[in-house]
Amino acid sequence: MFDDRYKGLTLDEAAEKAGGYVDYEPGRPLIVDADYRAMSKYCSEKGIKPMDMTEEERKIFLYDEPLVYA
Repeated sequence: MFDDRYKGLTLDEAAEKAGGYVDYEPGRPLIVDADYRAMSKYCSEKGIKPMDMTEEERKIFLYDEPLVYA
């Protein structure tokens, strides 16, 4: 049970740093590589979908060092 609470806290911390969005697969490390909240806001303001962003636009939101949670 302690492990489950710890994982929940780790996911909460990761989600906060990622702008509220993380994708977790049990048994695999969680890697946060971009500020997804800022990316979502940018896309909303531009009226585009994230998949329609150019590579240059995506790079704006990437972290220099991905955040890795084991």
